Amino acid sequence: MKGIFFISRRLSAKSGLAVVSVAISAVVMLIALFVSSGFRSAIQGSISAVSGDMAVLSPYMDIMSEKHYVRCTDEYKDLISGCPGVKRVSPSIYRAGIVKSGTGISGVVFKGVDSTYDFSMLSGRLVEGSFPVLRKGRISTEAAIPLSLAQEAGIGLGDTFLAYFIGEEVKARRFRVCGIYRSPIEEQEGNFVFSDLENLRRLNGWDEESVSAIEIFLKKGEEPSEVSGEVSFTVFSYSSTDDPSAIVYETRNRFPSIFDWLDLLDFNLYAVLVLMFAVSGFNMVSGILIILFENMSSIGLFKALGMKNREIAKVFMAKASSIVLKGLAIGNVIAFALGILQDSTQFIKLNPENYIVDSVPVAFNPAGIVLLDVCAYAAIMIVLLIPCLFISKVDPAKTVKML
Repeated sequence: MKGIFFISRRLSAKSGLAVVSVAISAVVMLIALFVSSGFRSAIQGSISAVSGDMAVLSPYMDIMSEKHYVRCTDEYKDLISGCPGVKRVSPSIYRAGIVKSGTGISGVVFKGVDSTYDFSMLSGRLVEGSFPVLRKGRISTEAAIPLSLAQEAGIGLGDTFLAYFIGEEVKARRFRVCGIYRSPIEEQEGNFVFSDLENLRRLNGWDEESVSAIEIFLKKGEEPSEVSGEVSFTVFSYSSTDDPSAIVYETRNRFPSIFDWLDLLDFNLYAVLVLMFAVSGFNMVSGILIILFENMSSIGLFKALGMKNREIAKVFMAKASSIVLKGLAIGNVIAFALGILQDSTQFIKLNPENYIVDSVPVAFNPAGIVLLDVCAYAAIMIVLLIPCLFISKVDPAKTVKML
């Protein structure tokens, strides 16, 4: 084996074009991976920050009325928090309302939360002001509204507005805008006005153990589908026949259009990877054929000295391997440089109304990067076995004369 590498290093080869081809393919594949992972991480993180990764709620929940709720006691929350993969839980109350402004009316969904809610997850989406400061035992009238509502209703920071809630009777509540944020979910059911849970609880006439949902936030890297089974079992075991019905519902199922778009993005990533594998493989085949033709006399000499076709092929595969590894290394360096530059400066901007985020997000997944590099190397080397079949056709009696 040492002899094979010794010979391969001394073969004459014009490999510049092949190295550039592999490097460009590696850059495109890695950038596609960074962006796809970035979109999924940023959007899933934003949606989870707004609605949790899953929730325990009534199967009949109706945000238009106060009829359906679930029980939420400290013991119940502790049991759910103890499930594997669960980071924390937070109670919430949803209620649809109508905001009246000078130019008309706007339908919104109020989301009541308490002091356990972690607004830091949405801090990066805050346009101005702050999220409500909630304290136990004190009802707050502060509200953080989505930017779309602020623009539609002409409401600004510090303004007060009147909201009407329609149920068995029409009720009204006055709120003061303490902050404006850019919602990651422009659908009405996810475009929340954040307010005090106790305020909405009193509006619905519920007791202190009644909420619309118990939102569940998972630890990083946990899949909701894998955790939901354990949470569902806990909910079933804890609930008694006197408690209202409750189910565990994944956030993915509440906003399917957004997650379908992410799945389509992953499909586009796979298409790019296959295309780049094909392009780099084709260029490497061309490169290795050129190297074979350049070293035709050397192949004849190797055969004359008794080397078998397989051993000669190993020499050229070793040469090709060094070219591929060099191209991948250069491609990785360039891709990481571009990814880090975008991550730190966000110089490529996006329209958040169409893409949810305001700049192209990037995320570095070490396992995915290593897997991509390994698969790219393996795929190219397998393709390069094809031109090595040419070695068996070389006649040493003819090629040695060329020396």
